[in-house]
Amino acid sequence: MGVFKINIFLNVISLLSSLLLNAQTDTVKSQIYKWYNVEINNETGTGKMLLLEGSTTDLKNLQIYAEALMPGKSITVDNLKNNEETLIIIKEGNVNFKLNEEEKILIQGSVALVVPGDKYFVKNTGAANAAYYVFKYKSKSPPDSERGNKDGGSFTIDWNSLEFHPHGKGGIRNYFERATPMLKRTEMHVTTLNPGIKSHEPHTHRAAEIVLMISGNTQMQIGETFYDGSDGDLYFLGSNVPHAIENTGNESCMYFAFQFE
Repeated sequence: MGVFKINIFLNVISLLSSLLLNAQTDTVKSQIYKWYNVEINNETGTGKMLLLEGSTTDLKNLQIYAEALMPGKSITVDNLKNNEETLIIIKEGNVNFKLNEEEKILIQGSVALVVPGDKYFVKNTGAANAAYYVFKYKSKSPPDSERGNKDGGSFTIDWNSLEFHPHGKGGIRNYFERATPMLKRTEMHVTTLNPGIKSHEPHTHRAAEIVLMISGNTQMQIGETFYDGSDGDLYFLGSNVPHAIENTGNESCMYFAFQFE
């Protein structure tokens, strides 16, 4: 067997081994996860609902919750106790968000990232219930605090601080692209997509991706299956899974796109 054929054979074996490994360890399915209103406990004034849980190519465990607070109610979370990273996205309402010693009012579309060892406090300061998403995750590789601190550590981003950049299909708001203690690279933006068009044809990428609907109606092609999603729904797209999203409504739609690896 020639050297060229040997190299091809070894590459095929390596690819099959990688696919088999992912099939054994990735338990979050690439599909849609529907949003349902969170039931709030009248005694505590809080509510929590698990949307998905499992492992991905790069994460030992990923949990995504929908959480809700009645007006005036609050929660405090200390990441020092659980050695995980937390991403929060405000879905509706206004909250007072305290990250370590810094406090801000976060409105719909605002986000916060809390690295291991930091703590946060959330209080509903509005007159109606507030709702938000909580992403909790641990990487398969050991956390790298030095890498995370180099890129800035924990932070919050206010929706009103983001600049809208229009383009031919709609527009984009860029949140961040950086490393964290748990992730070598993570990137987030919000896309506005005009009615009746696709953002792109089916494609793949190494990073897993979560698409979170803000408004409008969409259809996501994942492999050969099509899923319909609207406000609050979440699409999970595993590493190297073909996907494409289309605005199926009569008005512009908006959605978060969050990639991580």
